[in-house]
Amino acid sequence: MRRRLCEAALDVLSEVGYERLSTPLISTRAQVSRGAQTHHFPTKADILVGAFEHLLKQWEAKRTEFLAHHPPPVPLDSYLRHIWHDVFAQPRYIAALELMLAARADEALRERLQAVLAEWTEKRDGIWSHLIDFQTTNQTTSEFFHLNLCMFRGMAVHASFNKDDTINDALLEAWIKIAKQLTQAPGDPGL
Repeated sequence: MRRRLCEAALDVLSEVGYERLSTPLISTRAQVSRGAQTHHFPTKADILVGAFEHLLKQWEAKRTEFLAHHPPPVPLDSYLRHIWHDVFAQPRYIAALELMLAARADEALRERLQAVLAEWTEKRDGIWSHLIDFQTTNQTTSEFFHLNLCMFRGMAVHASFNKDDTINDALLEAWIKIAKQLTQAPGDPGL
């Protein structure tokens, strides 16, 4: 039941956005009674945080599946293609963006989402920084992860405005070339 509610919340967020999202919309989508919904998630914030945690678990499962087929060291281009296609290019990433934007104006929601995301981000970056074939310092690696998030978030938002669905494929390939240059070791002659 909790999973159905989380899935429904993510779908509704992706389709109508945070402003039009309501708990009755979520319970209707999940095909559960309002009583069942409030039993599992007493408040709107509770269901949104639960949905966000559920989404993070889905991303973890995708990473585990990817790593089962790509033993370390993972080439940087394989990593970038994976997180673009399996995370940022997915419709549910828009739900994550909707939550992040909503949290700007809702302090309680922001604190709860930041706590969930901080723990997950630290774990995620720690895992990837040891598995990817980086040739940089830890500081540069950390900066790269932040820059990469900004790049892919922008591409995800812009995707809804693209007239040509292949534009992000070209941007991904261009970003991979730039990322390889950014993460090469000092003194390395390059690609």
